[in-house]
Amino acid sequence: ATIPYRRHLSFWAKSSMFADPLARAIMLSSGAIPVKRNPNNGNGNGVSPQTSLFRESSMVLESGNVICVFPEGTSYTLPSIMQVLSGAAWAAVDYVKWMREKDAKSKELTIVPVGIVYTDKARYQSRVYVKYGKPIMVETYMQELFRTGADVEAETKMAVKQVTAEIERQMRAMTINAPDWDTLHAAQMARDIIYESPANVPLKDWLTVSQSLVDVFTTSSSSPASLDAAKTALTKYYSLLHHTGISHSSLATLLPIDPKPLFTRLLRTVIHIPFAFFSFVIFLPPMLLHVPAYIFGKLAARLLVDEGEVEAEAQFKAIFGGVGLGVGLGTALGVLRKHVHLESIWKFIIQNNTQEGLIENLKRIVTTLGIAYSGIYLLLRWHNALVYGNYKRLKILLSIHKLCLGLIPQRPASSDDLEKYCRLPTPPSNPFIKKKREKEADSPTGGTRNLSPMRNVPTRKLVRPLLEARKQAYSTLEVYLKTRVESAGAATPKA
Repeated sequence: ATIPYRRHLSFWAKSSMFADPLARAIMLSSGAIPVKRNPNNGNGNGVSPQTSLFRESSMVLESGNVICVFPEGTSYTLPSIMQVLSGAAWAAVDYVKWMREKDAKSKELTIVPVGIVYTDKARYQSRVYVKYGKPIMVETYMQELFRTGADVEAETKMAVKQVTAEIERQMRAMTINAPDWDTLHAAQMARDIIYESPANVPLKDWLTVSQSLVDVFTTSSSSPASLDAAKTALTKYYSLLHHTGISHSSLATLLPIDPKPLFTRLLRTVIHIPFAFFSFVIFLPPMLLHVPAYIFGKLAARLLVDEGEVEAEAQFKAIFGGVGLGVGLGTALGVLRKHVHLESIWKFIIQNNTQEGLIENLKRIVTTLGIAYSGIYLLLRWHNALVYGNYKRLKILLSIHKLCLGLIPQRPASSDDLEKYCRLPTPPSNPFIKKKREKEADSPTGGTRNLSPMRNVPTRKLVRPLLEARKQAYSTLEVYLKTRVESAGAATPKA
């Protein structure tokens, strides 16, 4: 949707996606180019997969089309960009050399880095911030290569290295990058506390706000103690929110930290219940159409996706949610067929009619299809207009239920059991990430540790620790930010 002039893109796609005949036909018809992740394996015709890839890419570029490459080589969920492979740079340099050898005239080849940032990768229809970088003129990095007597192999590798470095530099500048998980989680939690909800952050400011907070929690030479305290408190609050399934925005809505009397705060909480049920009643008709989509998407994410694979979870939700929506639409059409006599279409096909009868049947068919289309279109628009508001209210109702259970007097969980809920475990590693991560320190504010299997603690027993963690997160964040401001003011030269 953000591509200028809506130009067609030929994507590089992993070769395994072409294995199925149907998928292969779809991929090739879309202009996709297969990429083998192990380029050392030949394809049986004497041409290496890498040579075949560059040849096909060059032909696409020669025809004036555009190639889209995800230079990281795989999808993963980590606090920063872990690798930018050189494949895109090699293909660009190879194309320029190929055109020079052919002595063919062509427009100067450019690479446009793109930063894609999701506000919530696991959420269907998440907000997406897309930013285009400064075009990279490939030939400017190949001047030494075309000099007489140049070492072609060495200069080619140097050009590829420089182009790759520039792509990585721009991609890092257009995405959110943190040194470790704790820093990222602390920054995300601070952002949610400041804005109360991620939805309150304007999309155009999302990258700037998020990366600025990451930088704030990365280093602090003036107040390292308050930095460590803030990161520890914020990551603990972030983790307990995750394990209880309560969002900060729901908690802030139900139990805001403000000086208002307790009665006023409880009244705000109680008011949400009848309003949520009233909103749900209005939402019920289009919701029934989408119930199969909800069920199919949820089951697919739970049964087919390994824990921690956020991108795969979102993809399976979208794919199987679409299948479920088809089931819902089929059911809706069956209901419409019963009430508006859609069987007239079938009768029109198998029966011989006079000219007058044909005209009447055509009118009836057009009217019937118009009613069916209008009804389904109305339900879809109705659903999209209300779904997110009702989803938020549903989370608030579930949060009310959890808070009520948690605030009932009960025996608290032991400190040892709670300790394991104060940090999130490290997501599973991706075998296609070639660059090894630096070993993270096993400290309160170091990289997130691989935790041993946790003893199950009921969610209700995590509610009181959650509220205590929230209070501590607020106070330590306030202290740390004040310290940063005071330090910045003291460091500013005065006239």
